Amino acid sequence: PMMRSWVDTVLTRGNNWLVLVFHGVDGIGWEALPGPMLKEYFEYMKQRQDSLWIATFADITKYMRERMNANVKTTDEGGTIKVELTHSLDDKMYNLPLTLRTYVPADWKQAEVNQAGKPVAIPVMTNDRGSFIQYQMLPNRNSATIRKV
Repeated sequence: PMMRSWVDTVLTRGNNWLVLVFHGVDGIGWEALPGPMLKEYFEYMKQRQDSLWIATFADITKYMRERMNANVKTTDEGGTIKVELTHSLDDKMYNLPLTLRTYVPADWKQAEVNQAGKPVAIPVMTNDRGSFIQYQMLPNRNSATIRKV
């Protein structure tokens, strides 16, 4: 129950991280946990994977560096929003998609994001700043276009 509460905390609070470290399984290693218990715990996370980002420490570090070095340029081209995402890092190593939030007109209920000919429908959400969409985009690739659906 305590370990599940860690996942639940991450799900209910913004900008939290959960870093799991296990030193042993099934009697091998320091303070080893039983395999079935870990399996149940990982299944608990898997059931919530739509709301969690589960990644290796290496990918998380790459993502953070990409985000810190990202440059986003947004232009409105008569009802279509164009987004360019770049960073100055080595693309061979830093090639994870970043999550972007773009504010759209208040009358939009759904939007389509298209990067490199791959359109994705995204629901419009709202917060105290207005209507927005949240989506993933690969940096240093083609620009993306956003349009009302």
